[in-house]
Amino acid sequence: MDVARLAGVSRATVSRVLNGGRSVSEAKAAKVFAAVGALGFSVNQTARHLRKGHTGSVAFVISEKHEQLFEDPNFGIRVKTFTQELEKHGLHLLVSIAQDHQEEAFLGNYLTAGHVDGVLLAMLNDGDPLLAGLLEAGIPLVVLGRPPDGLEKAVPWAAMDDEGAAYEATRFLMAQGRRRVGTIAGPLDGTSGQDRFQGFRKALGRAYRKGLVEEGDWSLESGRRGAGALLDRYGDLDGLFVASDLMAAGAIKALKRAGRRVPRDVAVIGVDNSAAALTTDPSLTTMRNPFEETAQAAVSLLYDRMSGVSLGPQYVVLPSQLVRRGSA
Repeated sequence: MDVARLAGVSRATVSRVLNGGRSVSEAKAAKVFAAVGALGFSVNQTARHLRKGHTGSVAFVISEKHEQLFEDPNFGIRVKTFTQELEKHGLHLLVSIAQDHQEEAFLGNYLTAGHVDGVLLAMLNDGDPLLAGLLEAGIPLVVLGRPPDGLEKAVPWAAMDDEGAAYEATRFLMAQGRRRVGTIAGPLDGTSGQDRFQGFRKALGRAYRKGLVEEGDWSLESGRRGAGALLDRYGDLDGLFVASDLMAAGAIKALKRAGRRVPRDVAVIGVDNSAAALTTDPSLTTMRNPFEETAQAAVSLLYDRMSGVSLGPQYVVLPSQLVRRGSA
C-alpha cells in the first residue's frame, strides 16, 4: 500500500506535500504526513534537493593546520551551531579543511563544481586565493570574521568587534594601575589578529612601544614563547593582553615558570571565554566572543543569499563583554 492510497489523495498531492508545496490544504497535508508515519517512510532530503537542482549541503571551510585546528576549543562550538541552524532549513553541513594554498586550490575546484549550495568561509590570512575564486564563481558565500581590506563591501560577513574587545581589555588593565602592558597578538596577516592588535595599540596611546608586542599563531605554545620574550625585554611587565584564551593559558605557564605571580605581579586578560579560560590557575579573565550568535547570523545571511532574498553585501558585527575571573 503506498502513501497516496492510504492518505486518500493523488500521488501528485503527495509529491507537492513532501516537496514543500503550499498549494495543498492543511487537511490533505495532515493525511499525507500521517500516512508517511504509518508506513514508516522517510523523506529523502538529498533526492529532493537534487530534483530542484540543489545539493542540500553547505561547506564550512577552514584554512588552518590540523594540529592547531583540533587544539582550538572554539571549533566544536561553531560546528555544532552551524549544524543546528542549517538543519532548520533542511541543509547538511560539510566541514572542509585546507592546510596550504595547494589544498585550497583543490578545494576551490570542488566547491565551484556544484557540490555545495553555499560556503561559510573562516578567513585567516590576507591574500587567500580561495576567497577570490569563490567570489568569481558566484557561489553564495559568507565570511566569518572581517574580510581583508577592500572586500568588506564585496562579500557578506559576520564577526565579533575584535578591535573593540582588545581596546576594552587593555583599558581595563590600565584602569587597575598597570603601567607596563604588553600583548601577545594573533597572526598579523589575518584580520582578527590585526584588529585586536589595533585595539591594544589604540588603548595604550602614547605609552605604546613596538617592543611590547609579540606575535603568536593562536596556539598554546606561541603564548608561552611570547610571554617569555616580553619578560626578557621588560622585566617590569605588569599587564598582558593576549589575543586568545589558548595563548593566554600558555602565557600564564611562562609567567609562573619565571616566578611571576598572576595577577599580583602580572595581570592577564584573554579573548574568547572558551573552555581554556577555566583550565588556568588562576582562572582567566577574558573577553567573551559571541561564537554562537555570530554563527547564527552567518547562517541567516547565507540562507538569504541562497534563497535570493537579499543579494546585496551585508555584515553583522557583534559586541564582546568582559568576563572577570582571577587572572586580572
